[in-house]
Amino acid sequence: MSLIYQINRSKKRRNLALKVAQGKLEVQAPWHMSEAIIADFVQQKHEWISKHLNRQQQRLESLTPREWQSGERLRWLGQPLKLKVAVATRKTAERYGSELFVTTTARSNQEYEPKRTVINWYKSEALTWLDAFFASWPSSHELNPAGWSVGDFTSKWGHCTRKRELRFTWKLWLAPEWVVRNVVIHELCHLREFNHSKAFWQLVASHSPDYEEAEQWLRQHGVTVLNNHYLDYSDD
Repeated sequence: MSLIYQINRSKKRRNLALKVAQGKLEVQAPWHMSEAIIADFVQQKHEWISKHLNRQQQRLESLTPREWQSGERLRWLGQPLKLKVAVATRKTAERYGSELFVTTTARSNQEYEPKRTVINWYKSEALTWLDAFFASWPSSHELNPAGWSVGDFTSKWGHCTRKRELRFTWKLWLAPEWVVRNVVIHELCHLREFNHSKAFWQLVASHSPDYEEAEQWLRQHGVTVLNNHYLDYSDD
């Protein structure tokens, strides 16, 4: 069976690399490499690619595509959160227990406005969570960021900048809280070790003993949580 894939070329790249994400295959290739060489490389890795593609596609198929309508399940720190959408005189988003009530105006685009309102709610709540986390983070650890923010990334959970600022995607807060904490600590450790060396992972382990389980969770569920068409994960 032939594989469908997208080729992303870079003038800086010297070797071929494969990326299986969100049920799709990307080949990262040097700028001038021929398509025949790329096709041969993909064929050699056919078994590995098929295994990972099938696994990811099965996870995607186990979930319902996101439509941003009343009754859909969202998550906040891993816990189910039922979405309720209604039309009112102003746009709001309020959480009451296990339900998130969102209102849009009659003039709003009813296809896109609920999504925009929900995402803004997540960003605000995630920032509040981060403020509380860093307020309790011991300065004695000497891992103190210059600042933090919440954005919208499609292929990563967070990152640490050269200016010692930490940035995260709002989608991270769909995950269980222990996973969120691990990701934040992961990025904090980059303030001292701006790499993924042995010293870096030792530092992570000293602050987050269950980081390996968190990394496994992220690898397993990232394909659906980071996917804008699903933004969820299966409990199986």
